[in-house]
Amino acid sequence: MADKVLVMLSGGLDSATCLYWAKKRFSDVFAITFNYYGRLVQEKRSTAKLARSAGTTELITIDLPFVKEASDFYNGQLKKHDPQALWSSYVPARNLMFYSIAAHYAEYLDAKWIVGGHNSHDIKFFRDASSRFIEKLNALFKEGCLLCNGRTYKIVLPLAKKNRTEIVMLARKLKVPIAHTWSCHREGETHCGTCYACRQRLDAFRSLGLVDPVFTRS
Repeated sequence: MADKVLVMLSGGLDSATCLYWAKKRFSDVFAITFNYYGRLVQEKRSTAKLARSAGTTELITIDLPFVKEASDFYNGQLKKHDPQALWSSYVPARNLMFYSIAAHYAEYLDAKWIVGGHNSHDIKFFRDASSRFIEKLNALFKEGCLLCNGRTYKIVLPLAKKNRTEIVMLARKLKVPIAHTWSCHREGETHCGTCYACRQRLDAFRSLGLVDPVFTRS
């Protein structure tokens, strides 16, 4: 397809899968990433590697130092029962902000699609990752776009109905360089293997009888 597409790229397995999904379908692929407060160095590195490996037209990097996860905003004193650390990674209005910025660039680039990597696990906790929330955003974008020439850009969620195991299967099918991805919520040279994101990855690969390459790389 000739249309331009803008992919939300974080460096994780989900967004990497979306990037390669878009690469297979569109000839002109842009990516956008957000450097919020305390973003992990390895996540930034993975994002850059993935953008290069996919041959993206451009990686747009946005610095948002005022955007903090709840754990950073409350200096580690978040008073929520949080066995999976989901509350710790919560950011109020995260997707409202991120998709609005992406829409700003999409309109100037004349990109007709904005690709997000939310999956079936995300919507169980993060309300702004649901298809219903995204549909409302798309309706607002349609009302506000003045440079769209009758065809507004639209957010699409290729993984919305997929679980972690299905995403791993799709990533392998699309030949995503999985070893370049970073999902861990802790800083370090390798994935910790114990945070909820690492455990989800490990469980998914094990269910398929596979070894996650991020846990074998040196």
